Amino acid sequence: MLRLLLDVLPYDPDQHERVIREYQPLVNDTVDTLKAVGQQVNDGISAGGGGSHSTPYILGAILAALIALGLLLLMVRSYRRRGDQQLGFTRS
Repeated sequence: MLRLLLDVLPYDPDQHERVIREYQPLVNDTVDTLKAVGQQVNDGISAGGGGSHSTPYILGAILAALIALGLLLLMVRSYRRRGDQQLGFTRS
């Protein structure tokens, strides 16, 4: 029974260990590279600064989108009222 299953689904018990041995140096090298880049970036940043300069622009864009959405809702509401009024005039 086991041989039938192994024919359908081949199982290699050492595959996991081989993958770890193969990728471990790559992972270590990647982590070391990222640490070095992070240290270089941190050296270039002054300790007194903070925050983002784009925050007012983002908040302004959100506010403009909300105002535009409100105006759109008012336009739809007035359009529907006109349609209801015209429908009322045609019925009488």
